[in-house]
Amino acid sequence: MELPVIDFSVGDVCSNDRVISQLHEAFTHTGFVFIKNHGIEQQKINLAFEIAKQFFKLPLPTKLLYQRNDNSKNSGYVCVEQESLNPSQPADLKECYNVSPGPCQIWPDVGFPFKETIQNLFLACEQLTLKILECMGKGLQLEDPQFFVKAHQEIGDTEKNFTTLRLLHYPPLGENTTIKPGQLRCGEHVDYGSVTLLFQDSIGGLQVKHSSGEYINAPYVPDAVLVNLGALMQNWTADKYLATPHRVLIPADETKRQTVRQSIAFFAHPDNKCLIKCIDGSNKYPPITAEDDLHERLARTY
Repeated sequence: MELPVIDFSVGDVCSNDRVISQLHEAFTHTGFVFIKNHGIEQQKINLAFEIAKQFFKLPLPTKLLYQRNDNSKNSGYVCVEQESLNPSQPADLKECYNVSPGPCQIWPDVGFPFKETIQNLFLACEQLTLKILECMGKGLQLEDPQFFVKAHQEIGDTEKNFTTLRLLHYPPLGENTTIKPGQLRCGEHVDYGSVTLLFQDSIGGLQVKHSSGEYINAPYVPDAVLVNLGALMQNWTADKYLATPHRVLIPADETKRQTVRQSIAFFAHPDNKCLIKCIDGSNKYPPITAEDDLHERLARTY
């Protein structure tokens, strides 16, 4: 399995049959695709990475002032080994900061422009996601091509939509770090919602599961965003589109093991009250609201 690369520099991508077909093919067979020329300014991405680096360098007691402590809000700091994306394995060797803009969002007051920088990237990710959702509606030949777009109208309002941007920091693992048997930087999992945008550095470690059960290394594609689908979208499309398991390994190379790894993920979710029913009418998966689905999955993670 190779992860396809699609070029969005074609004008109106939502009206381009080639792009729509390529996305449809990718989501049907791999669930992962790189998009280049995606329209998000590289400067916004670079600034977000720099702000994240500054935040995670802060002393732990300072970061804990902004700790995530409520599944209903899902905002704030998550410390190392607080999260188990694969509950059958030891907790993940990563720390995160969750951002869901709205009245409940925890914004750190740390002396650098955290809120402004991350909000700018969040808004840019929202616009790209809506384009992808429209292409998906057309690729699936839905009666209403805007079906998925209309289900994501409240992104950016924590009270109505749980779309979350996560700053992810994988700390260096030195000689004195205790690594438990089976422990990973990020355990095997599928994402929760509808569409994920992932920006990553060049350190590597992300692996994607092939249908044969074998994992393949996801390459680093400069200036591209890696897009994959969440479990809710797979259920919504009655398995027409795939939510593919993935993980982040602890590097075997000692130099990389002792190097910080960074990524930023934008997890798009449908609006909380949206009832997710199989679009083919099969009822293959029981109907559930986007809000209830997320709460069930978060409860298994924390």
